Amino acid sequence: MTLKAGVGLGVGLAAVGAGLAVGLVGVSGIGQGFAAASGSASLVKKEEVFSRALVFSVLPETQAIYGLLTAILIMVFLGILGGSASTTAGLAALGAGLAVGLAGSSAIGQGVAAASGVRTYAENPETFGKSLVMSILPETQSIYGLLVAIMTVVAASSLKGANLGAAFAAIGAGLAVGIAGFSGIGQGIAAASGAGALVKDPASFSRSLILSILPETRSIYGLLVAIMVMVLTGLFGGSFHGTVGVGLAAMGAGLAVGLAGLSGVGQGITSAVGIENFVKDPGTFGRSLLFAVFPETQAIYGLLIAILIMMFCGILGGSPSMAMGLAAVGAGIAVGFAGTSGIGQGIAAAGGSKATFESPEAFGRSVVFSILPETQSIYGLLAAILVLLPAIMGSKSLAAAAGLIGIGVGLAVGVAGVSGVGQGIAAAGGSGALIERAETFARSLILSIFPETRAIYGLLIAIMALASTGLLGGGAGPKAPAVAGLATIGAGAAVGLAGFSGVGQGVTSARGAASTTKREEIFSRALVFSVLPETQAIYGLLTAILVLFGLVMV
Repeated sequence: MTLKAGVGLGVGLAAVGAGLAVGLVGVSGIGQGFAAASGSASLVKKEEVFSRALVFSVLPETQAIYGLLTAILIMVFLGILGGSASTTAGLAALGAGLAVGLAGSSAIGQGVAAASGVRTYAENPETFGKSLVMSILPETQSIYGLLVAIMTVVAASSLKGANLGAAFAAIGAGLAVGIAGFSGIGQGIAAASGAGALVKDPASFSRSLILSILPETRSIYGLLVAIMVMVLTGLFGGSFHGTVGVGLAAMGAGLAVGLAGLSGVGQGITSAVGIENFVKDPGTFGRSLLFAVFPETQAIYGLLIAILIMMFCGILGGSPSMAMGLAAVGAGIAVGFAGTSGIGQGIAAAGGSKATFESPEAFGRSVVFSILPETQSIYGLLAAILVLLPAIMGSKSLAAAAGLIGIGVGLAVGVAGVSGVGQGIAAAGGSGALIERAETFARSLILSIFPETRAIYGLLIAIMALASTGLLGGGAGPKAPAVAGLATIGAGAAVGLAGFSGVGQGVTSARGAASTTKREEIFSRALVFSVLPETQAIYGLLTAILVLFGLVMV
C-alpha cells in the first residue's frame, strides 16, 4: 500500500477529525428513532397525520447533516482530497470533529421533543406550529457546534508547522461547545413536556417555552468560551500567539464549561415536572421556576473557572509554563466533573417541585432536599480555585510536578462529585416521602446525606496532596518531587472513580426513605442497607491515603 505524495501526519490526523465529526453525530439516529416510532404509532389512530409526523421525524437528521458537512470541509481544506496539512492543522481538525460531533448529542433530546410533538399534533392538529417550535429548540446546540467547527477548519487551513499550543487550543474550543451540547438532552425533555402540555392547555405555550429554554444556557456558555479562546489566542486569524501552556489552559477552560454543561440534563428534568405542575395549577409557575433554576449554579461555576483560566493562565496574554497549563486542565476537571452533580440536583429539584405541588406546606423542606447535591459542585469550585491560586497570585512558573498534581486534585474532587447524582436520587425520595408523612423529614435527610461522603473523601485527598507539596495557599510547589505528580493522579483516580458508588447508594437510600414512610420501625434496618455501598468509597479513600503517604507526604 502506498500513500499519495505529500501525505503526512497532519492529513492522517485530519482524517480522524473527519471521522469523529460524522461518526459521533450518529447518535442522532437514537433521537430520530424516538420521533419516528411516535410517528408510526400515531398512524394507528389517524392515518392522515403521516406527512406532518414525517416532518417531526426528520428533525433529528439535521445533526447528522452538520457532521457530514464538517467532515467534507475537513477533507477539502486539510489535504484529504488533495493538497497537504500541517501536524498542527490535523490536530486542530480533531477539535472541529469534537465540536460538531459531541454537540450532535442534542439530537437525542430533539427526538424526545419531536416524539411528544407528534403525539400532541395527533390529538389536536391545531397545535402543529407550537409543537414544531418546541421540537426545534434542542437544534441550537448542534448549530453552535457547527459554527465552532467551521471556524476551526478555517483557522486550521492556515496553520503551519507543529505548534501544539494552537492544536490544544482548537481542541479546547471543541470540547467547550461540544460537551455542553449534551444539555440539548435536558432541553428536549423539557420541550417534550411543553409540547404535551398543549393538549390540555394551549395557552401554556409561552410559560412552557420559558422553562424549556433554561437548559440552553450551557451551550451558550460553551459557545462563548470557544469563541473567546479562538479569538483571544489569535487562532481564528491563523496566527496563534501562545505557548503549549496556553493551549493546555484552553483545554482546561473547555473542560470546565463543557462538563459543567451536563447539568443541563438535570435542569431539563426539573423543568419538565414544573411544566406538568403549572398546567394543572397556573398558580404554581413561580415555584416551578424556582426549582428549575437550582441546577443552573453548576454551569455558572464552570463558566467562572473558565473565565479565571483565561484571565490568569495566558489566554489573555502571557507565556505560562506547561505546568501552569496542566494545572488549568486539573481545575477544569475539578469543576467540570463536579458539575455533573447538577443532574442529581435536577432530579432532587424535580422531586421537590412535585412534592410542593402535592403538598404546598412541604415547600421549605423540599428546597432543603433540592439543595443537597449542590455541595459536590461547591467542592469542585473550591478545588479548582486552589489549583489556580498560584496563577491568580501572580506566580510565573510552577514546579515541574505541580501541573500533574493539579490534575490529580481535579480527579479526586471532580470525579467524586458524580456522587451528586446518587444524592439527587436519594433527595428526590426524601421529598416524595414528605407527601405521605411530613414527620419523616429528619430520617429521610439522614439517608439523603450518605452519598455526600464520596465528595468529602475526594476533597480530603485533594487538600492532603496540595498541603504536603507546598501548593496549598498559592505556593509554586517547591516541595513537590517529580513522582508526586503521578502519585497524586493515582490517588485522585482511586478516590474519584470510587465515588461512582454513590449513585448506587443514592438508589438504596431513596428506597429506604420510601420504606420508612410505610413502616417507621424499619428505619434502622433500612439504614444498614443504605450503608452497604459505602465500602467501595472507603477502599478508594484508603488506597489514596496509602499512595500519598508512601510517595508524596515524605
